[in-house]
Amino acid sequence: MKAIPVQGTLRLRGHTLLCLQGFRGKGYSPGFVENLAAIHRELTANPDRSVEVVDGPDAVCGACPHQAISGCTLSGEASEEAMQAQDRHVLALLGLQAGMSVQWCTILERIGQSVRGDDLPGICGQCRWLPLGYCKEGIERLRQGSSQ
Repeated sequence: MKAIPVQGTLRLRGHTLLCLQGFRGKGYSPGFVENLAAIHRELTANPDRSVEVVDGPDAVCGACPHQAISGCTLSGEASEEAMQAQDRHVLALLGLQAGMSVQWCTILERIGQSVRGDDLPGICGQCRWLPLGYCKEGIERLRQGSSQ
């Protein structure tokens, strides 16, 4: 498993920015969960942490059992292309472009201002985690915090 960088910029793909809002300690494998939990803890503890937003494999993908040299294989060979389209959609919603470095707290503000839980089906498509409602709850919790 590839560990997250302790210093420097953390690379996260567009859709991962939303996934982190609903993370509940579950995932595709124990290594994946451990890696995502470490990233989640790092960002929660350090909201000023610099994040490079990308539209391709990121620090989370590095520990995913569905990651191949060609990218995501979760739903077959076209998975990476679909993930990249989803990444670009999320980045556009947040007013970001791949390659930008942004503080995590700024990303959270943009999510809270730009995305509602009810928007997720149109963003996340057939994601297997969507029906669980975790991300919707996380986004709504974030929105409530940003509207106070």
